[in-house]
Amino acid sequence: MVVYRSKIFSVLTVMLLAALLSGQPGIAQPAAAPEVAISVDKNPIAANDTFILTLTVDQLVNDSEWRPQDALPNLQVLGSSSSRSTQIINGETSEQTTFNTIIRAPSDAGNYTIGPIELLGTRSNSIELEVLSAAQSDQLLDQRKAFMRVELARTELYVQEQVQLTAKLYLAANLHSGNIIPPKLEDADIRQVGRDNESTEIINGRKFQVFSRNFVVIPQRSGEQVIRGPLFQGQINVNSNRTLFPSFSSTESITTAAEDLAITVKPIPASWPPQSNWLPAEIVTLSLSVGSEGSKQDDTAQQQFTQGEPINLTYRLTAVGPLPDQLPRLDELVASLAIDGASIYPEAPESAVNQRNGRMVSQQTVRVAIIPHQGGELVIPALPILWFNTQLREQDRATAPAQRFSIVAASNASQLAAPAEPPATSAQTTKEPAPVPTSEVAGTERLKRWQILTVVFAALWLITLIWMLWLRRAKPSAVTTEANPEGAGQQQELRAIKHACMRDDAAAAELLLKRWVRARTGADNAQLTQLANTLDHAPLRSQLEHLQRCRFAPGQHEWHEGKALWRALQAALKAADKKDSSGKPVNDLPDLYPN
Repeated sequence: MVVYRSKIFSVLTVMLLAALLSGQPGIAQPAAAPEVAISVDKNPIAANDTFILTLTVDQLVNDSEWRPQDALPNLQVLGSSSSRSTQIINGETSEQTTFNTIIRAPSDAGNYTIGPIELLGTRSNSIELEVLSAAQSDQLLDQRKAFMRVELARTELYVQEQVQLTAKLYLAANLHSGNIIPPKLEDADIRQVGRDNESTEIINGRKFQVFSRNFVVIPQRSGEQVIRGPLFQGQINVNSNRTLFPSFSSTESITTAAEDLAITVKPIPASWPPQSNWLPAEIVTLSLSVGSEGSKQDDTAQQQFTQGEPINLTYRLTAVGPLPDQLPRLDELVASLAIDGASIYPEAPESAVNQRNGRMVSQQTVRVAIIPHQGGELVIPALPILWFNTQLREQDRATAPAQRFSIVAASNASQLAAPAEPPATSAQTTKEPAPVPTSEVAGTERLKRWQILTVVFAALWLITLIWMLWLRRAKPSAVTTEANPEGAGQQQELRAIKHACMRDDAAAAELLLKRWVRARTGADNAQLTQLANTLDHAPLRSQLEHLQRCRFAPGQHEWHEGKALWRALQAALKAADKKDSSGKPVNDLPDLYPN
C-alpha cells in the first residue's frame, strides 16, 4: 500500500513538472512585434499637390510614438491625425491604430521613395511615389476628385503694395464640408476679401464645381519670396454599396493644395522724398469740408466768421489698397500747417477699413477747430499728400484745397456800447403801379379813414387804461424799485459765472461768459477774445486762452483752472474800475461790486 501511494505521488510530480516546463517558455517569450504598413491616396501626383500618407499599426499606439517630421525629413508635413479601433470576433480581439498625415508633394517632378518607416522596432513597407510636373498634371484630371489653382495679379511689386490672389477649388463630387486654408508668406499681411463665388466648369469633358476665393497679399519686406499656395481639407459625398438605402451616401476625406508662387518685392524707390510717407495705392483722395460734414460748400463766396469763433474743418483721406495703419496721420500734417493769426486744434484721427469690389479701402478722418485771433482775411493753406500710383507706377499727389475766410474783428467795448446808427438807405428803383379806376380809389380812401379812426380810438382807450393802472400801483412800484437796485441782474450773472468756475465746468463757464459779454455790450456774437481785448488784462487773457485749449484741443483735457479764471476776472474788473475813476475812457462792462 505504501508502494502504491509513492507511485501515485511520483506520477503527479512528473505531470506537474511537465506542465511547468511546458508553460515556462510561453511566459518568458516576448510579445509579437506589431505589423506596420503605409499607403497613399494618390499616385501619381502633381507637383506641389498634397496627398494623405496612411500609417496602420495592428495594436493601440500613443500619438507620441508617431513623429512624421522626423520620419519624413525630406517632405513637407502639413498636419496629422489619428484614430483607434478595437474589434472582438468569435472571442478573438483585434486592435488597430491609424495615423493620417497630410504631406505636400515635392515641387520637382520625378520618382521619390517613401519608407520604410520604423515604429516600435518594426519596419514598414516602401512606396514609390511618382510626381508629375505642372504640364503633365492635366493627364490626371480624369482620376482626380479635387484640385486647386491660383492666380496672382502681378509677380513683381513694391514693398507694402497690395496684390490680389485668387484661389479656385475644383471638385468632381458634391462637397460635404471643408475649409480653405489661406496662403502663407512670412512678413506679410494676407486677408480674404469679398465672398466666395460658386460656378461650374467642364474640363476635358468632365464637370467640376468651382469655388473661388479672393485674398490680398501685402508684403512688408523686399526681396525674392515664395507664397505658399492655399490648402483645402474637407470631405466629399461618395456612393456606398454597403447601405440598404441607395439614396444615402457616405463621406470621404480629401485634401489638395495649390502650387507655390514666386514673387519679387522691390524696396521703396530711391527717388522717393524721405520726408514723405511711403503710400502705394491704386487711388487716393483727400477732401475738406467746412462746418458739418456733408454740408454743401459754396466755393465762389468767401465765408465770414467772427474773431474768436471756432471754425470747424473736417479732413478725410481715402485710399484703395493700403491698410489703415499705412496712412499718414492727418492730425500731424494739419498741425504743421502755417496759419497766421489763429490757433489750430486737431482731434485724434478716426480710421476705418472696408471692402469694395474685392479691394481694401481705408479711410482716415480728422476734425479740426481753428480759432482766429485777429480780424481780416484768414488763409488755410492747401494740404498735399504724396502717394505712389500702383496703376501708373509713378508718383502722384492728393491735395485738399486752400480755404480763405473773412474774419470780423471784435470791436472794443465803447464802440459796441454806442447806440447802433440806422443803416443808410440806398436808392431803390420801383415799378410805377398801374392806374386804378376812380371808383376803387374813392372806396379805398373811405376804408382807410375808418381804419385810422378805429386805431386812434383803440389807442386812446389803451392809454387811459394803462394810466389808471399806473396810478393804482405807483406806490408799490416805487417800493419795488427801491428793493431791487439796478445792479441786481448783473450780480446774478456774476454769481452764475463764479459758480461755474468753482465747479470747473468749462462748457458752462464759456457759455456764461459769452452771454454776460453779449448782454452788457449788445454784440450779437460775443466771443472770449472780445472780453480779453476789452479788459486788456494779461492774466485774464491767459486764463481765457487756456479755457479754449481745454475746450477745443484734441483728446480728453480736463479743466481745473476755474478758481484762477474767477480771480483773474475779479482783478480785471477792479483794474477797469480804477481806470474809470482816473477819468480814462473805459468799457461799459459792469462793476464787479456795483453799489
